[in-house]
Amino acid sequence: MEDNNDVDIKRLLLENIHPSYLTTDKSELRVRCPYCGDSKKNKSSAHMYISTTAPFKFYCQKCNTAGVLNSQTLRDLEVYNNELSMGIIEANNTYKANTTKQYVNTKLRKLYPAIVNNEYSEAAVAYFNNRYNSTYSNEEIINKFKAITSAYTFFEANKIHPRDGQYNWNASIGFRSADNSHIIFRDISNSQAKRYYNLNLFSDEDTISSKMYNISSDVDIMKDEVNLVITEGIFDIIGVYTYFYAGTEQEHNTIFAAACGKGYNAVILHYIRMGFLNLNIIIYSDADVDISFFEDMKKKSKYFNNNLITIYYNTIEKDFGVPKDQINLRKAVI
Repeated sequence: MEDNNDVDIKRLLLENIHPSYLTTDKSELRVRCPYCGDSKKNKSSAHMYISTTAPFKFYCQKCNTAGVLNSQTLRDLEVYNNELSMGIIEANNTYKANTTKQYVNTKLRKLYPAIVNNEYSEAAVAYFNNRYNSTYSNEEIINKFKAITSAYTFFEANKIHPRDGQYNWNASIGFRSADNSHIIFRDISNSQAKRYYNLNLFSDEDTISSKMYNISSDVDIMKDEVNLVITEGIFDIIGVYTYFYAGTEQEHNTIFAAACGKGYNAVILHYIRMGFLNLNIIIYSDADVDISFFEDMKKKSKYFNNNLITIYYNTIEKDFGVPKDQINLRKAVI
C-alpha cells in the first residue's frame, strides 16, 4: 500500500510532466526520455519508466539510461517544482534510512585495465586495426580507447562475475562507458546471435548510469574554448579521432564522445555540467539523422542555443566506423 507521500509525488509527477502515462498497475509512470530524446516519429511516445514509490527508480527502454529520481533528473525533465523535489528527497532519505542496501557512486569506482597479451587480445587488436587500417598496439587500444581485449582477464582483475551463457566474452572486444557503469561488447567472431551486448556492472546503484563513451584525453577546463566532438557510436568516434584528429593540433583540448543511444543533447549537457561552458560543438552524424533534428535540438536548448554547431555527414556510408577511403565529408553549420 502506498503512503500519502508516494501518492502526492505520483500526483505531482503527472501534473508536471507532459506527456505522462500511468502503467496499467499504476506502479510506474511512462514519460519521454530527456537523455535520448525518445521517439523522433511520435511526439507522444514515452519510453522512460519511473517507479511511483520510493526510491523512484527510472529506466529508459530506448537508451538504457537508468538511475534514481533526484533534483538533477527533474531539471532534465524540465520540471521545476519545489514541492515535488522536496517530496522526492524526503521519501528517498526515508527509504535509505530503512534499508541495509549500500549505495556507491559509480563515477568514483575504479576499474583496472588489466593489460595482457594472449590469443584473445591478439584477435581483438587485429579486428580493431582491420576496421581502421591502423597499427595500434594492445596497450594503446586499452589505454587510449578504454578497450577490453581479454574479457576474462579484465573480469578477474575487477572482481566482475557475469552470468554464464550471456555472451561469448572472449570472442568480442569491449569498451568501458564514461562513468564505468557499462561495458559495451562487440562480437568479433561473426558467430554470435547478438553483435552487441551491453553489460551493466552496477544496475542497482543510486546514480544515473548510461552507456555514453569517451576517448581518454587531457582537457584543460580553464581554456577559453574546448572542442566537443560527438558521434552516435563508439566505432564512429574512434574512426573520427583516428582519421581527422590524431597527431594534429586539434587533438589537444578536445573531448571525443559517443552518445551510444543517448541523445546528442544529453552528451552536450553532461559536459556543460562538468564545467565546460564554452564548447565548440562538432557532430559527425549518422546519415539518417536529418539536419532539421539538430536545428530543433539547438532551438529547444537553454544551454547551447546560442552556440554554433558544426555537423558533418559521410556521403558514402551511413556513419564513420569504416575505413577512411569510405568517407567523404559534407559540412553544415547551424
